Amino acid sequence: MDKQQRKNYWYSIISYIPDLITNERVNIGVILGNNIDLLKFKIIDNPSNKKLHFFRTNIEKQIYQTSIDYLSFIVNKKKETLNDISLFDNESNVDLKAYLEHPLPENIVFSNTHFARTSNPKIIFNELLNTYVGEAFLQEKETTNISFKQNINKYFDQLNLINTKLKANLRIRPSKDLPLRFEMDYAFMPKNDEMSFIQIGPKQSQINEWYKNNVTLLSKNSDKFSINMVIKEEDYEKPNQTFKPFLRDLESDDRVKSTIVTNKDSLSKLVKNAGEAIPISEWNTEDKSYIA
Repeated sequence: MDKQQRKNYWYSIISYIPDLITNERVNIGVILGNNIDLLKFKIIDNPSNKKLHFFRTNIEKQIYQTSIDYLSFIVNKKKETLNDISLFDNESNVDLKAYLEHPLPENIVFSNTHFARTSNPKIIFNELLNTYVGEAFLQEKETTNISFKQNINKYFDQLNLINTKLKANLRIRPSKDLPLRFEMDYAFMPKNDEMSFIQIGPKQSQINEWYKNNVTLLSKNSDKFSINMVIKEEDYEKPNQTFKPFLRDLESDDRVKSTIVTNKDSLSKLVKNAGEAIPISEWNTEDKSYIA
């Protein structure tokens, strides 16, 4: 990796103390930044099913939620003014509460700041979360992927593509002889009359099934079509999960392409291709046995 792209980053582990008398604490997140163009943090947002099991009452849980909501607010405010690079230049430890420029509840504690030099702060950030918080306690609810799919659908709908050029929830069968059916999230037909499918990255609990369905389709059907996998970047980059290796294996077939989504511009090529496609009303699918 190009050493010239490496930058210095500071980071700190965020802990929470539910009872200031007993002073028990638990790591709830990580904050990382460089004060120029990055300030990133993540915290456990739902203690009821995480490892903050030592909350004794609903009031303590509510206090926790209020505390992290406030922390989220002031961190996001700080993101808007990332222009002070002197604060961390020669300091081995920095008062992050002072850096954030707002008082915090006593039960939120930052560790001493540490420093790392890297060209990929996302990897370091994820490793810190897994090490100090634990992957099992950072898994997002299944609704996260549903929300992502809804946002994609809303975007396509705003562009007037759905039911004009894009057909949603198209049923597919890998082979006429197999009693297997599954859905492609979207399909369009380019001018070359070869079907092009779009699949939104599945929920974590459905990755194995998603992979098996696509492997079966690709192995049992030699027709010319394409599958565009649309994946949210943070899902693709999650360490210690199966998404990335499964996707790489599927991409060994030339018919499979991936789009890693960081913003709406990530979908520009797909949107352009769909916009130039044959209207659904003019489709001819008689020779396409994989359409159920």
